[in-house]
Amino acid sequence: MSDEREQGRGAESARRQAPSALTDSAAQWVGRLPQRVQPVLTVERFPHIANALAGLWATPRHCRAYFDELLLDRRGDRQGFPKAVASELAALKDYYDSVVHPTQQTVWDEIISQPRS
Repeated sequence: MSDEREQGRGAESARRQAPSALTDSAAQWVGRLPQRVQPVLTVERFPHIANALAGLWATPRHCRAYFDELLLDRRGDRQGFPKAVASELAALKDYYDSVVHPTQQTVWDEIISQPRS
């Protein structure tokens, strides 16, 4: 089985079990993040989310899917995160998408970013 599949299954397992404590590997992962994007409140209130993100961090497809699962309400009945936690997760996703594993831009993104003369 590929490492990517195993990591994806690891996240599923982490979501189901929802441990109440931050794992050592997740604590190390948080410590390696720039201070401006460290999810401090998320770790305090939702350590299982930090544990899952730490496990998925090296697998862009699974990590992005998990961010989407966290930040988008596709069912319409979710309570949502406290504003500060949602802001942390959004900042962390932005960092992931722009620095850790930048997404490829289209030509239109490049055109929009150029100043008009």
